[in-house]
Amino acid sequence: MRIEPNPLVRVSGTGSYLPPGVVDNPTLSTIVKGYDAERSGDFSAWVDQMTHINQRRFAGPGGRTSDLARIAAERAMASAGVDPKDIGLVVYATFTPSEMIPGDHCVLAHAVGCTNAGVMMLMAACAGSIYGLGMAYGLVASGVYEHVLVIGAETGSQALNFHDPVTSILFGDGAGAAVVSRGDANGSDGMLPPQLGFEYSARNIHLANSNVPVDLGAFPEKQVQPGVKLVEQALVEMEGGPSVLRMAVKRMAVCAVKALGYEESDLKNETAGLMDTLARARVVPHQANGRILDGVAKELKCAPERVLRTIYRYGNISAASNLVTLDHGLRAGNMERQLDADGRVLAVEDRPEQRIQGGELVLLPSIGGGYLMGCGGIVVSDHLARQPRIEDPATPFDPVAAGM
Repeated sequence: MRIEPNPLVRVSGTGSYLPPGVVDNPTLSTIVKGYDAERSGDFSAWVDQMTHINQRRFAGPGGRTSDLARIAAERAMASAGVDPKDIGLVVYATFTPSEMIPGDHCVLAHAVGCTNAGVMMLMAACAGSIYGLGMAYGLVASGVYEHVLVIGAETGSQALNFHDPVTSILFGDGAGAAVVSRGDANGSDGMLPPQLGFEYSARNIHLANSNVPVDLGAFPEKQVQPGVKLVEQALVEMEGGPSVLRMAVKRMAVCAVKALGYEESDLKNETAGLMDTLARARVVPHQANGRILDGVAKELKCAPERVLRTIYRYGNISAASNLVTLDHGLRAGNMERQLDADGRVLAVEDRPEQRIQGGELVLLPSIGGGYLMGCGGIVVSDHLARQPRIEDPATPFDPVAAGM
């Protein structure tokens, strides 16, 4: 490894939260419109083939993104043993905020008691939490803050066009959080300096309307019927198709390599030092699509079990996905699909024996609309690796009750 982790900056705690509404593929088929079964076959089999997603979580009507973020943030601070009043800065990453002014970030910080902190919202699409970790690294390393709380939270279900089968099968809701803290020069854990970048692409991943829908009923002076929106609903569009998949695989792999101090040519040439580091590392990529995760593992020449996956049960949670998957990997391990002889999914099984261990290097590559891309890296403390598992309630989602 050409770049060594900085022991003066560490991830001291992690947390995540998934809302209870479980939307499996058969349930989703009752919501999605315009799917051509005659051409593409059974909906559930098609979704699994295209994405490897079996389930995702929806928060349901009336749920705020900050509601999910609050629980994840509280769990991360409890994991770190940090009092909310000792947090110097809250970085809140989302592309689906429920409110812009004062904003979800302010609602969240107030709710969890971070009353001495600066607060900001960061919009970097699916790469949001990695950009947040990069910002936290710099502010802690420079001595400006002792503790920075980074949160990625999304209610992607509220930004989906269910008349677009290709996009609406991907996204779910949830929140992940991490506390980045000042470390000990003699400590055994630490963080890699952030590797961040972008490559301009205006349309491949696009939020059709960036205005946040606001119920006009919130403005008593306006004589309107409840439920009328001030602006049209924001909808996610993905126009790139296979090019998005190829770009995601290539750029996440390159970001991971650069975070270690190597270049893309070193990966192609299988430079010994790089390949040895990758063989021992754990990779927690943005959970964009199961085929993308398979591609990243192949590109980095990692054993499949060393790539952490939550995509099967949680779908793509955008800015939350890296931190949700990191927390799951520390507390619960990995997920694995069991397939029949024809490649159909029989079950998704837990792999607790694949939990991230103390002393391991974890790489967190991500890519999002823009394209914005980056990779964070941490060496895990024994404390993080001993965190107990937290099971969030799970109940079948009722589309009729949710008005879908």
